[in-house]
Amino acid sequence: MSTPLAAAPPPALDARARLNLNPAHWGVQALAEIGVAIALAAVLGQVRIFVMPQGGSVSLELLPIIFVAVRRGVAPAATAGLLYGLLQLGLPGAFVYHPAQAVLDYPLAFMSLAVAGFVDVRGWRTLALAVALALLARFACHFLSGLIFFAAYAPGWEAPWLYAATYNLLYLAPEGVLTTLLLWPLLKAYDAAFPGRGRRAPA
Repeated sequence: MSTPLAAAPPPALDARARLNLNPAHWGVQALAEIGVAIALAAVLGQVRIFVMPQGGSVSLELLPIIFVAVRRGVAPAATAGLLYGLLQLGLPGAFVYHPAQAVLDYPLAFMSLAVAGFVDVRGWRTLALAVALALLARFACHFLSGLIFFAAYAPGWEAPWLYAATYNLLYLAPEGVLTTLLLWPLLKAYDAAFPGRGRRAPA
């Protein structure tokens, strides 16, 4: 009696596919996902669990941008992150002290989430890795901003670099956990709703 063959796993995506640099290959569905992601991030960013005194908060605004990174790759997510970062400068809660600080804390910080697209997400572990890379990249932007522009807020007993690191981890770490917990079922539901349209494939 023959046994059924196990389904072969889908082939891993190469680096060029993960970058997805050519907008002409993105397709209408990918462009729609980018637009919806920006709008959702703007809404979710206003629903804050708690807010830090010098900017930063715990919300679900990362989720739509990382969703685009996982599904569509680095360049589409960088586009979504850049546009959302610029949009956020005009939304309530934006904290601008200096033009360079604004660039680091908003456009660059949200563009950097696109590094999640380098990870070929196949399960919880790879998704956690993708979110961790995105958080690390965003943390680097906020850390530099804090170290350069907000060192004066550090208590006298705490080194400025430690203050900048601690301050940003206090909201980025819980935000990353929430994003990971919610993103995996969302990805599975989306893939089930659009069968045959693989991640980062043109629409």
